[in-house]
Amino acid sequence: MKEIFADNLYEENGKLFTASKYPKPVYGEDVIKRNNVYYRLFSPLRSKLSSSIKSGLRPEIKKSFHVVYLGASTGTTVSHVSDIVSDGLVFAIEFSPMPFVKLMQLSSVRSNVLPMLLDASKPQTFGIFIDKTDLIYQDIAQPNQIDIFIRNMKFFDAKRGILMFKTYSMRAGSSINDEIKKLKDEFTVQQVKDISRFHKGHYAITVTS
Repeated sequence: MKEIFADNLYEENGKLFTASKYPKPVYGEDVIKRNNVYYRLFSPLRSKLSSSIKSGLRPEIKKSFHVVYLGASTGTTVSHVSDIVSDGLVFAIEFSPMPFVKLMQLSSVRSNVLPMLLDASKPQTFGIFIDKTDLIYQDIAQPNQIDIFIRNMKFFDAKRGILMFKTYSMRAGSSINDEIKKLKDEFTVQQVKDISRFHKGHYAITVTS
């Protein structure tokens, strides 16, 4: 295993892994144990963050980070972010009750995952529970996904952001360039990666403020 650009993120034979404190898989992924460390397969077919990294995205994520994760769903990618920020926290925001059940199960095992059943477009409703924010991570399929991202970045005064942008959810008459321009009007856009070969119609974008 070779640790790459982020804490607890490894690569071997072209495959990505996250080093984990936990021996059991979260969603059926392979887990390898070496020298008393567990390594969980981080498949690009299961996670947009993994596919983004495979496509050349190099987001800054440190093990001490506090991450606000918008659109946490059932926690597949949340669990890998939890591995990476092993000394930090993941505030996992999800609006739908069904996937939230699995998020709660994940948090019962992982003490650094804090799920909240709330609307990501209203950061004022969950911001009172969050002490600091090093990174905003968003994966939400809504026409106003850019607006939600900008709102949260500003509300939490976040210095870094990762956006998984879904083109199928864009407003009618808009384009990917139009949407990216909105981000450029507010932040420094560092990288834009088309990850359609793994997740059709998706782009991964990193920003700093």
